[in-house]
Amino acid sequence: MALLPGCSALPARQTGGQHSAARPSATAPTPSAAPKRAVFLTIGDFGAGSDAQRRVAAAMRQWAKNGRHVDAIVTTGDNVYPDGSPGKFSQVLTGPYRGLNAPLWAALGNHDVQGGHGPAQLRRLGLPRPPFTKQLAGAELLFLDGNRDFQTQARWLDDRLSRPGPKLRIVVFHQPAWSCSLHGSTPTVDRYWVPVLERHKVALVLNGHDHNYQRFTSRKGVTYVVTGGGGAGLYPVRDNCRGLPRKDAAAERHHFLAAEITGDTLRLSAIGPSGNTFDQVTIKR
Repeated sequence: MALLPGCSALPARQTGGQHSAARPSATAPTPSAAPKRAVFLTIGDFGAGSDAQRRVAAAMRQWAKNGRHVDAIVTTGDNVYPDGSPGKFSQVLTGPYRGLNAPLWAALGNHDVQGGHGPAQLRRLGLPRPPFTKQLAGAELLFLDGNRDFQTQARWLDDRLSRPGPKLRIVVFHQPAWSCSLHGSTPTVDRYWVPVLERHKVALVLNGHDHNYQRFTSRKGVTYVVTGGGGAGLYPVRDNCRGLPRKDAAAERHHFLAAEITGDTLRLSAIGPSGNTFDQVTIKR
């Protein structure tokens, strides 16, 4: 906030036998610092080389042209179909998004590791083996590997979230904590990771695996989003699933997710290939 100007009275000055009025001097108000801003775009289940992938990528580029700088592209996995082959990296992993001029921070899906090529994909993107963290202005992103080592990663996650950090903590992995679709919720994730996510009340959890869009809010205010509509064939969303948090939105649509961070506020927008926003939510911490 701007500081109130301070005033200091000058002593009266003798002039020609008369006292002149005291002249206050004021210090200029200190301008308040503008809140830090960051933007990342999220896609999941996209690397199919399909027309849908190309249309979503084009919508991302168009969104970024409207005066928006993109700091990172975040993926929720299944980045290279069908088995993570390095021969397809240029075609489906990096090529469609090159015009955004942003680093690609990827979670690994089951298709990425199916042929044993997960390490090669991480090397191509300059990423370490999960779990790892990435920093943006006002936020920390924590990437897990939903294909292995759930107990070990749960300990790592609890340790990282226990440390001082920004109010906006965002956790990214492939297999969804909650989903009402073809694959559904992931029992090992629900057993080992969800209690940690809830205890620390993270701001946002991003998943893929089910090829659609779903948004849930837990009782403790954690937002869970399935964003698996980046280009592969879509899956239907079921109407009723038991034991899940409140479902706030769902759509069987190709899309990307835009995340705009300003200070301690995160605004999410789900955007289709034509550029229309079909779901939006603001998360504050």
